Amino acid sequence: MRRNPLITLALMLAFAPGTGLAGELLRDPTRPYTPAAEHARNSSPRFVVHTIIISPERRVAIVNGRRVAVGGSIAGARVIAIEKDQLVLEIGGKRITAGLNEGAMRR
Repeated sequence: MRRNPLITLALMLAFAPGTGLAGELLRDPTRPYTPAAEHARNSSPRFVVHTIIISPERRVAIVNGRRVAVGGSIAGARVIAIEKDQLVLEIGGKRITAGLNEGAMRR
């Protein structure tokens, strides 16, 4: 079976490094995750809640890889409450919630 050289050339150019199409669709899986790069792609801050720990003495959460408690701040938002499945945050005078990620730890 003979392949059309124009189709082969078009596919090679579409997925060649440095072209817009390949760079938009594919992310290097070996590159470490950086919250700053993720934040730069989104217009509003993204809060990834990894862990919530609630005990009689304290309420702590791991958000974007940082430990925060009630009254603390992360990415310009103040932590208002730490609940069993979510955080209540205040940013720019607005209250938002950030839910515990699927597969995350709850203690």
